[in-house]
Amino acid sequence: MQGVSVHGFRVVLFSLALSIGGLAQAAQPAVHASGSKVTLDFVASPYADFLFYLLHRDITAFPQLKSAAPLQDVAPLTSGALLPGYVFASNAKSYNDLYRVAYSYENSAALVRALKQGQSHYAAFETFWRNQISPKEQATIDAWRAQQAQGDVMERLEKLARMPFPYGSLRVAVIGLGPLGHSIQNPPTLFATLDGASLPSVVGYEGTRMMLDAKGGNWRQGANAARAIRLVTAHGGSDYDLEEAVCLLMQTKLTQAYGARPSRDDSALANTPRLELLRAMERDWAQYEGASSLNVADFAVGEAIKTFGGEPVAELNGVRPK
Repeated sequence: MQGVSVHGFRVVLFSLALSIGGLAQAAQPAVHASGSKVTLDFVASPYADFLFYLLHRDITAFPQLKSAAPLQDVAPLTSGALLPGYVFASNAKSYNDLYRVAYSYENSAALVRALKQGQSHYAAFETFWRNQISPKEQATIDAWRAQQAQGDVMERLEKLARMPFPYGSLRVAVIGLGPLGHSIQNPPTLFATLDGASLPSVVGYEGTRMMLDAKGGNWRQGANAARAIRLVTAHGGSDYDLEEAVCLLMQTKLTQAYGARPSRDDSALANTPRLELLRAMERDWAQYEGASSLNVADFAVGEAIKTFGGEPVAELNGVRPK
């Protein structure tokens, strides 16, 4: 695996947090100490990209791959969606390392069979990867470095959200043959594709989710959270919609903090409580900025109650409820 570190930042490597198939149980990620910076590591891996190709045949970004490294004799799979992500977590350095990762899956037999069938095709794939995919992934990483040089992205996210990032280090991985969304928390890793993968956008969305998680802020335990969730649910949503609205909001605000214009497409969210809450928070953002005692989770809870319950909420005036 290729590891690319931000200049001047310490690289922190972790083992995969899996105990099956010979993988040792990893230590828990280091907690982010107050007053210290979150260290960043930008990475790319031919093995992660190969697994996407082998298992799912996603060649949208590189259609010529089909002829450069044909896989007609290997059937695609619908399982193993997170396997490429675990390649980064396990720090895979050889094809044989992929078998160790595959054995951690419930459907390991099918995955191992696919890996065996695909192994003879890996050399052709790697040649294509080095000539076609890797340069574009490296260009993405270079762009991330440039954005980081404009201002520490983690510090800006913490300032906007008024919440601490829960981990002392973070990997941001680019996968040219994605799409692999979401993140894993041990080791803390965010995944991005080549399509619109600006650093503020990736960190603003998935980094916020880590902040809101039970290992981070655990917003569901906050004041009035249960009430807000009940109201959102009564309008056809769920607690996930509230959390997702916060992540989308932070993605937009962090992108704007770097002078860029967000390219968010809300069409898929039309007539949903998620979009209604998101737009309410965007409308009332100035109130949040003026209420310095609130973090973004408090703000979202208050906006949900106001939007779906029609009630004024003390938090919006900068006063926490008793």
